[in-house]
Amino acid sequence: MKKIEEQLESIEEVLSLVIRKNASIENLIQTATESQNKTLADSVIDIKNDLKQHSSSQNLETYLSEIKQAVASVPKTPEVQHHHHFDLQSKGFIISAALLLLSTAISIAVAISNYGESSRLQESDIKFRIARQLSPALIAEVDSIYYEDPDRAELETQKREAHEITVREAEKLLKQRQNEAKQARELLNNLKRD
Repeated sequence: MKKIEEQLESIEEVLSLVIRKNASIENLIQTATESQNKTLADSVIDIKNDLKQHSSSQNLETYLSEIKQAVASVPKTPEVQHHHHFDLQSKGFIISAALLLLSTAISIAVAISNYGESSRLQESDIKFRIARQLSPALIAEVDSIYYEDPDRAELETQKREAHEITVREAEKLLKQRQNEAKQARELLNNLKRD
C-alpha cells in the first residue's frame, strides 16, 4: 500500500513539474511572439521613415519582401511536442495494475466456484430434510453414528458404498451370465431339433 502511495506522490510531482514546464514554455512562446511583433512594428516604422526619406520604388519592394519574410517566419500556433515513454515508475504502475486485474480474476473464479458448491450443498440439505420427514428414526440413528465419530462414520460410509457398488456389479454380471446361459440352452435345443 505504501508503494502505491509513493507512486501516486511521484506521479503528482511529475505532473506538477510538467504543468510548470508547460507554463514556462507558453510564457517563452508568448515572449518570442511579442518580441517578433515588436520587431515587425519597428521594421514598419523604419520603413515608413525610409519611405519619407527615399521615395524609390526599389527600396519599397525590398522592404515589402523583408516584411513578408518576417511575417512568414512568425508561427501561427505554438508547436508542442509530446513524448510518451515508460520509465521505472510507470513500469511499477503497470505491474501493479496487472496484479490487481489478476487478483480480481482469481476472486471472481473463487466466487463462481463457491456459488456452485453452495448450490450443491443446498440440494443435499433439501434431500436430507426430505429423508428426515420420511424416516425420522433412521435419521436419528445416522446422526448418533456421525456425532460419535465423524471420521469413522465417513470410512464406514465409503465401505458401504463400495460394497453396494460391488453387489450391483455382481448382480449385473449374474444377469449377463443368466442371459448367456439362456441363449446357450436355446442354441442347444435348436441344434437337437435339427
